[in-house]
Amino acid sequence: MLRMAALAVAVLALLAPAGCKRSKHAHVSSYTPPPLPAGFTEQTGAGWRIAVPATWKDQKTPAAAWAVSDPQAVDDFHANVNVVTEPFTDDSYNYARANETALRHEARTTVEVVREDVVDGDPTLIIESQWMPTPPSTVAYRTMQTALSSRGRGYVVTCSVSASAFERYRSTCESIVHSFAVER
Repeated sequence: MLRMAALAVAVLALLAPAGCKRSKHAHVSSYTPPPLPAGFTEQTGAGWRIAVPATWKDQKTPAAAWAVSDPQAVDDFHANVNVVTEPFTDDSYNYARANETALRHEARTTVEVVREDVVDGDPTLIIESQWMPTPPSTVAYRTMQTALSSRGRGYVVTCSVSASAFERYRSTCESIVHSFAVER
């Protein structure tokens, strides 16, 4: 009888992966969001929320679902954060990989750092890139971004800062990116 039970468990173990479509990058249910940093305020949009410095001002931009910028410029560049969305049905990690691939094909961009992380309980990537200026601007800038996917939508949050000021803004960008969350 014990032998039959062991055989049944072995058969179920072999069949389970074939019948179950679990992501290798499953949502971490025990994830605890970071506390809201001092001086930050929470903003929300359709299906997402984020914390940004309270002094940053709303920007109107056709390229993003939402954007804010630092009113103080460095090198004639205002640090900013934006959220863009698009349809995407796979998990956050695969969405981040797809975004990394797209960035590597962008002629003006050099991907400098890609690291695995967990944001809003989802395994994803944090991608840092260097961007050449777009004329008439002459200021190179760096970005830190992550991508999340939920309910058939992909969400990308990007923090952009002049290249010369990036290290001064690193902790701000880290806080923004790690505060990003989507509806489940």
